[in-house]
Amino acid sequence: MARDHLGVTNRLWTITDSATVSRVIGAMGPKPVYIADGHHRYETGLKYLEERRAAGEVPDDEAAPNYCLMMLVGMSDPGLLILPTHRLIHGLGVDITSKQLESALAIHFNIVDRPGTNAKAAWEYVQMDGAQTVFAFGTAADGQWIVAKLRTLARWGRWPRTKASEWRGLGVSVLHKLVIDRLLRETIGGAPVCKYVHLLSEATDATAKKECQLACLVPPATMGHVERIAGHGEKDAAEVHVFLPEAAHRLVFNSLKKD
Repeated sequence: MARDHLGVTNRLWTITDSATVSRVIGAMGPKPVYIADGHHRYETGLKYLEERRAAGEVPDDEAAPNYCLMMLVGMSDPGLLILPTHRLIHGLGVDITSKQLESALAIHFNIVDRPGTNAKAAWEYVQMDGAQTVFAFGTAADGQWIVAKLRTLARWGRWPRTKASEWRGLGVSVLHKLVIDRLLRETIGGAPVCKYVHLLSEATDATAKKECQLACLVPPATMGHVERIAGHGEKDAAEVHVFLPEAAHRLVFNSLKKD
């Protein structure tokens, strides 16, 4: 048992009963596993397996490098939460103001709310709308917040052809491919760079201290998005999700020795 810094108690049990283990294997064996968080670690595990095979250290399917530790959570589990990952942008050609931002967005977005300095109101609008095409933007130069909604995905045709419609409709895909990579670069200039944060307070602090030029509050994705995008054999866009509760690290280790 271990208690983390948030006060969450983590408990582990070792299951050695063969009948129970067989039932779990039988129930989970035919089901697909979606990697919600940790695909880099999984890919690293595969690379390590390849290296050990090349070194002649994987004699059979039971060898330790064949296995990776993971936590499995049901997609419909009521305790599973997905939080958004917001963007703090710097590297723009100028210290952009809200009016300049509105001008840059005008060709594809409607400005649906102007709550002034009230970032909380801007974020509540995004949450209440619930669409993946609504974003709140805070401009550090003048301390203003606006909420913008994309008119239609269909009118902008510069999506990667290899990407399915579910990926294209994801909020962070719209933000990066349309807003950051196109509209901001073409109208404001510079080389936008993102820092990723998870809390509204982190975004408001950064804009107040002018640690970024622009803050972008992104709507959270759903497990439905994860399932549909992964079902097409694709990865989500970068830094999409934060899954809670997050398993505590280093509670167990996967031995890479024969014993």
